[in-house]
Amino acid sequence: MATSLILVGGFLGAGKTTLLLRAARLLVERGYRVGLITNDQGNDLVDTTMATWQEIPVAEVAGGCFCCRFPDLIKALRRLQKSVNPDIILAEPVGSCTDLAATVLRPLVGYYPEQFRLAPLTILVEPGRRSENFPSAVDYLYRKQLAEAEIIILNKLDGLNAGQQQKRLAELKSAYPNAHLLGLSARTGQGVAEWLEAALARPSSMAQVLELDYRRYADAETCLGWLNAKGAIHSLTPFSVTAWVEALLHTLEDAFAGQNAPIAHIKVQMSTPTTAVKASLTQAGVPISWDVWAEDAATGQAQFIVNARVNTDPRTLGQAVRRAIEALTPRPEFRCDFTHFECFSPLPPQPTHRLGPTTALPL
Repeated sequence: MATSLILVGGFLGAGKTTLLLRAARLLVERGYRVGLITNDQGNDLVDTTMATWQEIPVAEVAGGCFCCRFPDLIKALRRLQKSVNPDIILAEPVGSCTDLAATVLRPLVGYYPEQFRLAPLTILVEPGRRSENFPSAVDYLYRKQLAEAEIIILNKLDGLNAGQQQKRLAELKSAYPNAHLLGLSARTGQGVAEWLEAALARPSSMAQVLELDYRRYADAETCLGWLNAKGAIHSLTPFSVTAWVEALLHTLEDAFAGQNAPIAHIKVQMSTPTTAVKASLTQAGVPISWDVWAEDAATGQAQFIVNARVNTDPRTLGQAVRRAIEALTPRPEFRCDFTHFECFSPLPPQPTHRLGPTTALPL
């Protein structure tokens, strides 16, 4: 029997991971076997750790997006099929990825027609995201993501009043009339069941032909700095992990605002032997979003992961994160040891496959 695959795209910070974790828990409660695939240009992802914390079977495709690491995506899918035999797999492509119908969905159906039943492509939207604050290439990418959507979800409804919800939904309907439009809050669970019902009701048509300038697409990805860092903190006196994570996000927010460098997404996860917290910031001037909260969790040692995507060059991004962490771990009271630190701009996308609706498959 074919495994149902639900692919959820959307720009960085839209709330994809929060939605998929919420959906996975709901599906498990309903008796389904569920797996999750995370994806990023680098390694050491907060998203993968979050799924592990919640005991959701997860596989990770790292080092590039699904389209450019298509063989790795197949390996991840098969790994989940072998280990948990899932009824449904939820998958989250990199937040700067588009052209998913041509480079992921159609190749899956074309080369593995009996193994996967593909749900309509869902693209998630953050209500307050202003893509025009980024370089024009990023705004181009953002709009192309929405242009190929079969289902568009306006997320984070819990942060909007009724009038704001209606206005934003009307704007999306006017701009993308062919998409099925839904609103939900991944954080509270509002509307998640209705979205799953729509996603599982029919297979993807994959009829959309996305006209895409791959040079502009590459420019959009390369103008963002990507940072993944992992390490451990030791302190002579107990400190609050919640307060530390909050202070780190605010310190980075101020640093990038001073550099006029728009934030796409910063995630911070911190854990101790007894507790864990996870928070994120999707742009300057908005409240921090807490996915995992532990009030007054004091400790003398903790592990952390930082994933940051910011409109700046890798060197500047790396320096800003190091300085912020150094400021919050002053010696001799603290000691911070990095076990992984990478900062880069993605290479231009080079999909393994790119199939149109009428492309003939090789024999």
